[in-house]
Amino acid sequence: MLGLWGQRLPAAWVLLLLPFLPLLLLAAPAPHRASYKPVIVVHGLFDSSYSFRHLLEYINETHPGTVVTVLDLFDGRESLRPLWEQVQGFREAVVPIMAKAPQGVHLICYSQGRHGLLEVAVPHLHAV
Repeated sequence: MLGLWGQRLPAAWVLLLLPFLPLLLLAAPAPHRASYKPVIVVHGLFDSSYSFRHLLEYINETHPGTVVTVLDLFDGRESLRPLWEQVQGFREAVVPIMAKAPQGVHLICYSQGRHGLLEVAVPHLHAV
């Protein structure tokens, strides 16, 4: 059936469903508003936190409100320091972040960075 200006009018069944539209809107899932777990990023040998600026931007764009910490420890040649010194440095940086996150954190660790951070995190890991 043609209406004004030659446009097609909706079928009768569509008009019958219009009163139920508010119910459908109420039943629609709400957008995800829960906060995400904090993210800790650790670089590897001869690298620095600067290398992860794009990853940091990506996480902030795709998951607004997520706390992302890119550790700025043992950059460049400093990454050759004894591992036990690095583990102590990671511990001092990571433990306060983990203490504020009772639901846990996400760890993104590259190369040697994972060794240092795993030494700190192993007592706190629930699943790998």
